[in-house]
Amino acid sequence: MIDLKETISDCISYIEANLYKKITLDGIAAHSGLSKYYLHRVFKSLTGESLMEYVQTRKLSSSIDELTNTNMRIIDIALEYGFDYEQSYIRAFRKRFGYTPLKVRSEEMSLVIKEKLNINDIMSMDNSIIYKPSFVFRQKFCLVGITHKIMSKSGDKVANFYGRDFFYNHRQEIVNPTNSHVYFGYTDWSDSDNGYIFYMPSIQVHDLEHIPEGMKGVLIPAHKYVVFRFVGFFRPDEINGRQVGRLLVHMYSKWIYQSGFRFADKFRFEYIDSNLAQDNYCELDIYQPIMDDNKV
Repeated sequence: MIDLKETISDCISYIEANLYKKITLDGIAAHSGLSKYYLHRVFKSLTGESLMEYVQTRKLSSSIDELTNTNMRIIDIALEYGFDYEQSYIRAFRKRFGYTPLKVRSEEMSLVIKEKLNINDIMSMDNSIIYKPSFVFRQKFCLVGITHKIMSKSGDKVANFYGRDFFYNHRQEIVNPTNSHVYFGYTDWSDSDNGYIFYMPSIQVHDLEHIPEGMKGVLIPAHKYVVFRFVGFFRPDEINGRQVGRLLVHMYSKWIYQSGFRFADKFRFEYIDSNLAQDNYCELDIYQPIMDDNKV
C-alpha cells in the first residue's frame, strides 16, 4: 500500500536537496516511485498548483537570498539555480513576483514568496491524504436525489451503499441535470441529536420543476464553505466509513472548532466528479457551510 504522505514528504525533501540543480518531473517521479501522471495529479489536486510550478517558485524564492545579500551577478544566480539562460530566470522571476531581479535588488519592496511545503499540514489516512482547507462561495443551487434516514453511527457505510446504488441505477431518471457526472452526497444532520441523519445521494439540476417519483428536491441556499479535499488511490466506490469518519473528525475537532468560524447550517455535502476518477484514483471534496464566529 502506498503511503501518500511519506511519498509527498520524500518529494519535497528531494526538491529542497536539489534546488541548485535542474529538476524534472521525470526525476521526481523516479525518486518517488510513482508515475509522473499520478504524482502531478495528487500534488495539484491538493495544493492548487502543479508540482513543477512549485519547484520553480521554490527556486525563485530561494534565489532572493543571493539576489539581496550577495554581489553575485544575475547570470550566475540563474545558472546556480538550474536555469539555462539568464533571460529565462528573469522572465520567470518577473512573472512570479511582478518585478525584475534587478529591481528587487536595487529597491526596497515586499514580495510574497514560497517556503517549503509543511508536511505537517498534510493528514494521512492509509493510501489517501488531505491537505489544508480551501474556501469557496457558492450561490444557491438545486439538488435532486433519494433521501434515506439512517443511524448516525452506521451512516458512513450505509451512505456509501446508497450512493453507489443511486449513481449507477437511478441518476439517469433525472431529466434536467447540470452535470450528471458530478455526484453530491447531501447530509442533513439537523436530527443528529436523536441519533439519525438524512443522507441524499443526488445530482445538481437546473430547477426543481421535474422531480422523479420517489425522489426529493432540495434548494441549497447561498453559503460560504470550507472545503477539504480527500485524495486517494482507489475508486470512489471504495471510500469507506472509517476514511470519511476520520476526515470529518479532522475537519471538525482539528480545524473548525479552532478556526474562528462556526457552522452556518446543519448540512454538508460530498462532491465527486466521476470524470476525474479512475480505477485507482479518487478525489472527494467535503463542503461545510461556515460563517465568522463573531457574526450573529
